[in-house]
Amino acid sequence: MSARTARASMSCAPSTSSSPLARSHATHRERATRVKMRAFPAWNPFINVPEDPNRMSSVDKQRADASDGILGADDAVRSMRDANELRLGISRPDAYFEDMGVRFDFDGCVKRESRDFEALNQLFVSVGFSARAREKLEKAVDNSHAAIWATTTRNSRFARAGQVVGFARATSDGTFTATIWDVAVSPAWQRHGIGRGLMERLVERVLDEEICNVGLYSEGRVVKMYETMGFREKVFDKRVVAMQFRYDSAPYG
Repeated sequence: MSARTARASMSCAPSTSSSPLARSHATHRERATRVKMRAFPAWNPFINVPEDPNRMSSVDKQRADASDGILGADDAVRSMRDANELRLGISRPDAYFEDMGVRFDFDGCVKRESRDFEALNQLFVSVGFSARAREKLEKAVDNSHAAIWATTTRNSRFARAGQVVGFARATSDGTFTATIWDVAVSPAWQRHGIGRGLMERLVERVLDEEICNVGLYSEGRVVKMYETMGFREKVFDKRVVAMQFRYDSAPYG
């Protein structure tokens, strides 16, 4: 079973108060507490953890809890979310956006042939992102842990029915961490809550799988929005350097 097929088997129901993606705050707090109380796994990228986590010293436990296996740099705005600090729930229900003429769909709930990657590239370019080769973009979306589309439901002076006006996706190991990428909203549709709507639904999907560390890279102008959602800037020690290797000079071609 492919990753996309597996994701398609998940619920495609709208995010209402009865949806699993919009649980009550009490339920999420219980889950966060449960995750926090679990024995720490017998591996950590920063320290050697004994086979029996209960034999770790209090200092080692503190160091282990503080590390998440994700590196960053001073020149990148890095945000992480901890299970006990999550801002939970969806601020505006699907009905709010339906009245606006916009709907959200997770990629697994969208017919494969109806996904418009040319329109997605146009959206990326409109917000200053690089366009990507279609086949590579499709592969990236298929291999993402979760992806969500915002499309219009009717014709208007801003867009035609079915036009892609927003998008976001997340990659993940399915257990410890997830990273959000490619959050984009068409300039004509910005300042209407669509970006927050995409983020809230995507993060809720990830949290529903008990992946409690969610990170992203943010442009400075939207940092405040992410902070209001519970993200926080995470600055690492100057001795920690983020590194990247690229095989070719035109990765998007």
